[in-house]
Amino acid sequence: MMKNAIIYYYNLNPINIHQSNKQFRFSIDNDEYILMPYNRHVDEINYLNDLCSQLHQKQIYCHQFVPNNNHTFITYINNVPYVLLKIYVNSKDKIILNDIMDFTNIVISNNYKVLRRDNWFELWTNKIDYFEYQVSQFGKKFPLIRESFSYFVGLAENAIMLYKNIYNSNNNTLCIAHKRIKKDHTITDFLNPLNFIIDIKVRDSSEFFKERFFDDHHYDIYEEIMYYLTYGNINTYDCMLFFTRLLFPTFYFDIYEDIINNGEDEKELLRIINRVNDYEEFLRKIYTYLKTITTIPDIEWLKKT
Repeated sequence: MMKNAIIYYYNLNPINIHQSNKQFRFSIDNDEYILMPYNRHVDEINYLNDLCSQLHQKQIYCHQFVPNNNHTFITYINNVPYVLLKIYVNSKDKIILNDIMDFTNIVISNNYKVLRRDNWFELWTNKIDYFEYQVSQFGKKFPLIRESFSYFVGLAENAIMLYKNIYNSNNNTLCIAHKRIKKDHTITDFLNPLNFIIDIKVRDSSEFFKERFFDDHHYDIYEEIMYYLTYGNINTYDCMLFFTRLLFPTFYFDIYEDIINNGEDEKELLRIINRVNDYEEFLRKIYTYLKTITTIPDIEWLKKT
């Protein structure tokens, strides 16, 4: 059925289609394609396409949107919106820190307001308010969430307060970033424009390090963070924003949302909950270092040994 839709909407005739979840991959004459559900706001597609064109001009070969027969990028198949992407770099190599550093140093000629996600204060406060409402309604069904939720909201509120205290819009360096950087993401995932947003340049690095911390217990990421803070082309204000984002526990809230919305097993939270003390010590170590290079506001519980 999907093969017929691809032929009908794109005039492409794939020989073999490989389905993974809701994505369909195929190749034609050595060109790789992927048909994916489009889960972003309809207004964003043209801006994402323009952003991809900019990247290609800079020889950054992200996937390119393929228009359908109606010269639009979104195609409805069985009432589901899809986009077709042509893959230019097909690599199973995992993302490393240097990939992120190179990517976030790309200069773009438009701040693409519709793609921006740099209003962290509003995004975070709205998210916490909504989650608190959910837990008040459904918390009894999820004992692990009920027991752990307040602690991670406390971490989030620390991050929100720190952000509020240090924020200076004139100092923000915007770049192409990603909705999420996950531990299993490959270079091919990294170059998928459906994951692109515009945000402050430390977003991707902080999410990368949080993923590394909870994924690999035996890898000491402190030295890698020191390398990043020294050579990542960031200033002291960026360093404080980087730490602010380390404080905000996306690692907990992402799993929380998977439990509430997608039926994920609640026990997935244990890999986070069981390392809370380690993470506090990790934060204290980074915070202590930042105190030596910038005037980051006091956070009393991090000052205690």
